[in-house]
Amino acid sequence: MDFKKKLLIKYSLEFIVIVVGISVTFWIDEWNRNRLERIQHIKDIESIIDDLENDSLIISRVNTSLDTGKVRSNKLINLIELRFDKKLNYKKYYEEIIRIGYLWSYQTFFMTDATYKSLISNGRINLFPQEIHSLMNKYYEATNKRINDHNKIVDDIAIRYYTYYHPFLVLYTNENFNNNLYPDVRLGVRGSGSNFNNSSFKKFRKFFESIEMREHYDGINFYTKTLNLRNRVGNYTRRIIELDTQRIKLTESIHNYLNTLVSD
Repeated sequence: MDFKKKLLIKYSLEFIVIVVGISVTFWIDEWNRNRLERIQHIKDIESIIDDLENDSLIISRVNTSLDTGKVRSNKLINLIELRFDKKLNYKKYYEEIIRIGYLWSYQTFFMTDATYKSLISNGRINLFPQEIHSLMNKYYEATNKRINDHNKIVDDIAIRYYTYYHPFLVLYTNENFNNNLYPDVRLGVRGSGSNFNNSSFKKFRKFFESIEMREHYDGINFYTKTLNLRNRVGNYTRRIIELDTQRIKLTESIHNYLNTLVSD
């Protein structure tokens, strides 16, 4: 074999080695990039699952508040109707109102969407399958907007009700704090109201025995506004059910997707 052929073989082998080396390097880089991307994707999925589980806890608290609201508002409506039918004297009437206390804590739902917003901003949302991507958009965009709109409505109605239509609760709140009973008076109403001191009960009686307040609590406006509050509790309950249905559907889909990734 002459010298030129030896050089050709040598350089050809060197070229092949270089090409193979570069190809292997690219392949390793791509494999490592895909590996890291997969690890990050699984972390993103787990973070979404954690957020949805946190939403479940918040929904549970809201539902507890709504259940309490339905019970107490029904009690008050029945009480007013007994008074209208002259089956209850005024003293017994306002004593029962004191026992009921706050009707509804108007605790509203706020979505845990930090992970979703992060996925949108960094583009990693596109790594999710289209079906899950669509479910996430529906839950975190459309459903979230709908529930936030209702949050404002129920907050406005509840605040106006407690301030203007059931003004005793302003005094009730003040005496709760004066007696160091509950850090959040809305959530800490006990049926008997027995934890108030005598001074508070004197204030309560004086409040209800005033001519202005007697006319107010015997008036039709107090009845209709209480009905409106109960109706709002019922309406918000339905919105929360719709929200939780979407959350469950999304959670199940993401869990199934994660299982397929882990099993591969």
